[in-house]
Amino acid sequence: MIEQKVRSILRQQEGILETEKCGAIIANFRKNDDLLVVPVFNADKQAIGLIDRQAALSTASNPLHFSVYQNRSAKMLVQEVFPIFDIETSIDEVSQKMMELGLSLSTGGFLITESGTYAGIGINTDMLNYLVEANHARAEALAELHTEMMDSVNYAGRIQSSLLPNRVALQEGLRSVGVLWEPRDVVGGDVYWRTEEDFEGSFTLALIDCTGHGVPGSLMSMLVVSVLNRIYSEKPDIGPGEALAKLGNLVRTALNQDREDCQSNDGFDAGLCKINTQKKTVSFSGARTNCFIVPKENTPIVRLLGEKQALGYPGQVPYTALEEYELPLDNCQTFFMASDGVLDQPGGDNSRAFGPRRLLQHLESQRHLGAEALMMQTKTVVDQWRGLETRRDDVSALAFSV
Repeated sequence: MIEQKVRSILRQQEGILETEKCGAIIANFRKNDDLLVVPVFNADKQAIGLIDRQAALSTASNPLHFSVYQNRSAKMLVQEVFPIFDIETSIDEVSQKMMELGLSLSTGGFLITESGTYAGIGINTDMLNYLVEANHARAEALAELHTEMMDSVNYAGRIQSSLLPNRVALQEGLRSVGVLWEPRDVVGGDVYWRTEEDFEGSFTLALIDCTGHGVPGSLMSMLVVSVLNRIYSEKPDIGPGEALAKLGNLVRTALNQDREDCQSNDGFDAGLCKINTQKKTVSFSGARTNCFIVPKENTPIVRLLGEKQALGYPGQVPYTALEEYELPLDNCQTFFMASDGVLDQPGGDNSRAFGPRRLLQHLESQRHLGAEALMMQTKTVVDQWRGLETRRDDVSALAFSV
């Protein structure tokens, strides 16, 4: 329907010769309400123009004009602009051309030819009705497509959510835990993750930010989580620096990004914290992800810097173990990691990034709170900072107290 040709609205309409008198034409219009447009032919029976009912009757409404026109030839009433279209021209194309010519679609019409010979006329109101129906059909088709897409995305969101550790599993062995996880598009590339306790009483928590957002980002996140599960099932006591390097290498291989002819350019940022409850230590390693530590004593917040390289991505030189920090748990109250969806979010009066300095100030002002309450305040602060700015990325953060 959307690609219909003018053939579908063609009307068979007998024309008049250019020598016919205007008075007879006007009389015919007055007598026949269904007569909207009249084609005009020359002596060789070639269509040379159109007479529009509304324009002709408007001329005749003035007695002086009628007295002047009634004995003149039909050429006096012919429209100055009368479009001609082949019968196979699409209605969309005709309507666009008519608007370019500055012609109204609510009155008048146009000539339709077939192989250069007159075939009939098109009435603009017929075309207008088609456009209304076609736009309605388009809107219905788009609405149906949108519903199908959103159903699929929402279903993908449920799958992705089910792969994240639930609150009970996440908090096992922790005094308090807080999570901020808000994909920009229902699903996204940010995920949080943890292992079960191993035989030493150790477990690892992770915050991961994969390239992209929406469905592509979610596919990347599921790949990364799957590879992480494999790494820790094979070597439960692996350190975070070694685990990140291995994760980067395996993801690169899975996406064929270790080949010169690779087609993708995807990777991830991540921060891993390994908590050893027997030794009472925490080890951190990060790839473009920092870990902020709120000390128990009233001393400045510590910022552990992750390495500046992201992981995955095309390359043939294997990643080596990333740098690790090890700290005693006794001096640490809360650990906090955030994705760049938090740090890079523009807002405020000058549309600047939230940034690590502002995050440090926030953590300092709320250092008395536990991890869960701290995360609730973090969400409030970040949302207030964003204001009316568009959210540009997935937003995620992970806080925990041991």
